[in-house]
Amino acid sequence: MGVESFQRPFFTSLRTKLVLFISLIIIGVCAGLSWYFVHQQADSMEKALRKTGTILIQSLVHNGRYGLITHDTDSLEQVVQGALSVDEVVYVVVTGPNGKRLVEKSKGMLNTLRQFTRTSDRPIYPSPDLATTALTIQDNTVQSKVFTAADQHLRLITNRGKAGALPTNVIRTGEILYDFALPVRRRVGASTQFGSLSLELQEAMQSEEDSQSPTVYGVFQVGLTKSYMLRTLDTMIWNVTVMALVFIVVGIAITAMFANQIITPLRQLALVAKQIAAGDLSESVETHSRDEVGQLTTSINQMTESLDQREQAISSYVDTITRQVSQLSTLNQTGAVIASTLDVEQLLATVLKLLGENLGFTRMILVFYKPEEQIGVVSQVTGLSDEMEAIVRRIEIPVQDNGGVTADLLLRGKPALVQDVEIATRRMYPPLYKACREIGIISYIAAPLKSQDRILGFIGTDRGDKPCTQADLDILMTIANHVSVGLDNARAYQALEEFNQTLEERVQERTEALQKANEQLREHDRLKSMFVSIASHELRTPMTSMKGLVENMLDGLTGTLTERQSFYLSRVKRNLERLTRMSNDLLDLSKIDAKVMKLSYAKFSIEDLVEEIVDVLQPVAKQTFLNLSCDVQTPLPPILGDRDKVDQVFTNLIHNAMKFSRPGASVQVGGRIRSDHMIEVSVRDFGCGIPPNEIPHIFERFYRGESVVVEARGSGLGLAISKSLVELHGGTIWVNSHVGEGSQFFFTLPVMANENN
Repeated sequence: MGVESFQRPFFTSLRTKLVLFISLIIIGVCAGLSWYFVHQQADSMEKALRKTGTILIQSLVHNGRYGLITHDTDSLEQVVQGALSVDEVVYVVVTGPNGKRLVEKSKGMLNTLRQFTRTSDRPIYPSPDLATTALTIQDNTVQSKVFTAADQHLRLITNRGKAGALPTNVIRTGEILYDFALPVRRRVGASTQFGSLSLELQEAMQSEEDSQSPTVYGVFQVGLTKSYMLRTLDTMIWNVTVMALVFIVVGIAITAMFANQIITPLRQLALVAKQIAAGDLSESVETHSRDEVGQLTTSINQMTESLDQREQAISSYVDTITRQVSQLSTLNQTGAVIASTLDVEQLLATVLKLLGENLGFTRMILVFYKPEEQIGVVSQVTGLSDEMEAIVRRIEIPVQDNGGVTADLLLRGKPALVQDVEIATRRMYPPLYKACREIGIISYIAAPLKSQDRILGFIGTDRGDKPCTQADLDILMTIANHVSVGLDNARAYQALEEFNQTLEERVQERTEALQKANEQLREHDRLKSMFVSIASHELRTPMTSMKGLVENMLDGLTGTLTERQSFYLSRVKRNLERLTRMSNDLLDLSKIDAKVMKLSYAKFSIEDLVEEIVDVLQPVAKQTFLNLSCDVQTPLPPILGDRDKVDQVFTNLIHNAMKFSRPGASVQVGGRIRSDHMIEVSVRDFGCGIPPNEIPHIFERFYRGESVVVEARGSGLGLAISKSLVELHGGTIWVNSHVGEGSQFFFTLPVMANENN
């Protein structure tokens, strides 16, 4: 018990929480309002004290002005004594223009302070700084200052006070004083203003003006204490505190009463809810109010009644759920059988066995529909004697649209629920009805086997001496759907096996035909490559000889030629050179196809190669009025490759660029090193450009663009050979082109291995 009590968590009741929460709100509100009220009153009282000081100093200046001008100390003392009658005033000081105090009075405090501070020429209270400031300013603004009584001077007074008694209103340590000062200035035209004064006063003022006296006659200084205001404020704070405490106590008491009215019914509700949770639904709570608590009580009573009704309903559903679990188990096993076998006979036998064992069906029959013969044939029968099974298997059910049970099942795919065989006599096939009578079937159900809008047959069953229900038909329909899928899968698998067998035979035949065709193509390709190689070799010899003869004739070795003869021979020479290039291209292409193209690897500089090619082709460029330039980033690392083949790629690209450039245009050759240790070379022209639909085909063999004029078309082999040579070096080639703006061909070559490191 002790351990249980120790481990039980700290529990705070709802009543305590409610009272505590509302009490905190009441305390917070009362404290906040009290503080706000006191703060506002303190500000108002302080403003009133400052205003009192301002009015008092202005009144002193007004009443004591003439006494100060005439240096009438008696008159000044009367004015000062009148100001001291105010409770808050603790001292009044009148200072002359030279800073000397003419009159100084206090309520027993100022004289004491001055008496014990004779060692200092400057009195401590009041401070002469405010009077000095008032003497120097140029207007009649009231000067004010707030200070706190210094502790050290009061201690001095206390020590000296043993010789004599101190006044009762001596300033306490830390007391706040408000010091006000206002100068008395000479007015312009004073003689006219004082016409009603005595002649003596006028003469005094006139004599002061004649003697060029200062513009300030003196300063009145008044000191007010904050102690009276603080006493009043303390009294008010005490009253406000008492009132706030009264409000808090009353509020807490009312809150406790209100909480009792709410919590008591809630406790009863909690007790009843605990009993309901324990299973006792007989308890209820009486409703004594119509508020939210009363509504909650009514709802709980209704909930108790509803729970009682539901508990009774749940108990009635247990049997149904048990039966459905058995049905689901049968469906699961049926699905497993369908997924595990594709043998139709085994599938049907297993499903019928599961229906009898798990769902309690007594006898079952499975009929397949033959639409071409319009009959139903019995395929499987269970639950019958051997003699009756033989009789039933011989029955062939004709399928006619006569409104019978068989027509509904096999023609329209509608399930059948026959609760009394005798009533459905006219709708049954007579031999089948006779068999049912002999077997002793009083009620049966049947579900069609449908797959993809095609009726395969039906499955029928009964429960012996018990009538069949709609629930039995529903589960049989579900199982029939599964069986239909299994039958369809089995038949599809058989058809697929037959198709696969046929397909394998066809694939084998086609494979043999393709192998023969492939061998023929290889032979044709070999013969073509051999023909191209032989033709190229055989053509190069006579063309070289013809070219030499033509060059000799053009050089004049055969005599002087006419202009027309020279023109014709030049044309013959150009065509011979074109034929030579074509034969060389064909020879290179045949070597590439036969994979016998060999590269003579050597280390060389791409910069030197580009400069050499540009120098060689400069005369050709000048003949066609083209500007051939070279812009290669230096230094470039050397590459390891076939210099002649790279030369051939450069020459092909530059020849193409010059061929498709207009006279006066530029052809630029560039090169740079990339971050992936590849040298990127480009050849750019500003010619007609390549249409976007032709760019994917320009590197294909024998391709000639349709947009190119006939005179500029070549054999269509140069770019294809260039692509093959670049790829043999381990690089790539591509083009960027815009119609009307020109084209730029790029290709890359790898640098030497030691340059990568």
